[in-house]
Amino acid sequence: MRIAIIIDDRKNESLLRFTETKLFFDAKNQSIDFFDDCVVVDTMDEAMGLVNDVDTFVILNTGTFLTTTFRNNHKSLTDKVIIPKQNIIKFDEDTYVGFSKRCKYPEGSKQLYIIENLLKTILRNKELVYLDNTESFTEFTQNPKHLYGLASGWKTVDFARQIGLDNLESITVYDVNLKQLDHAIWLHKHNQLPASVPEYKHVCGEYNPPPAIKDFWQQWHEFPVKFEHLDLFNTPKFPNNSAVWISNIFLYEPTIFKYGWKHCQEAKQRLINTNKESIIFTK
Repeated sequence: MRIAIIIDDRKNESLLRFTETKLFFDAKNQSIDFFDDCVVVDTMDEAMGLVNDVDTFVILNTGTFLTTTFRNNHKSLTDKVIIPKQNIIKFDEDTYVGFSKRCKYPEGSKQLYIIENLLKTILRNKELVYLDNTESFTEFTQNPKHLYGLASGWKTVDFARQIGLDNLESITVYDVNLKQLDHAIWLHKHNQLPASVPEYKHVCGEYNPPPAIKDFWQQWHEFPVKFEHLDLFNTPKFPNNSAVWISNIFLYEPTIFKYGWKHCQEAKQRLINTNKESIIFTK
């Protein structure tokens, strides 16, 4: 495992959340598979006390952005402790990352580019409608009685198709994004998939239903699907023997920035612990 240790003075929460978020997403907000975990400590001594012989540790201060060059130079896990000195971008300790006041960095600076890209993504996310899924379709082999699936794209519909409607007592399509949920409700009202969808302000993917979904749609339309505005960070309790597709909600850039890495991971574990009689899956 590769673990990031952030040394933080607890004086600038927005910069800390920014630093955590950008360990897992690059300057263009693309997910990067570099770190497995992140820990925040107060001092270098505390950071060195966490070092062991099993994992690789990158120790950095709040306000350190690791560039693509840095990651490429440290792809291997041969070094046990890495303290970045080169190929990084530094943010001043008083940097504010948020919407309440203007960013301090000048036009054309790398710092301003990275921060504004993140903030634009957060704003866009509030109105984003996924017309398709960024995850690939996968075979579902469980036999639940209740299915809970996100409103985005076609995966929840496909899971229902694979499980079989006769095998399910209930289906609930949920989302924290009301625009996404309204889109799923609108689609479900059609006994056949429409030729096109409304023009939304922000969309991800193209409206191109797979053939299997088209063939299944009338059955989906006739099933009494429930639609629920639901936030997984509130740790809902699902009926026993439920299958709950959560996608990457706890690894999503806007949620990591909003809550912090540790809170996201703890929220995911609470959800799993609260629903031990159900299947919580991300695929």
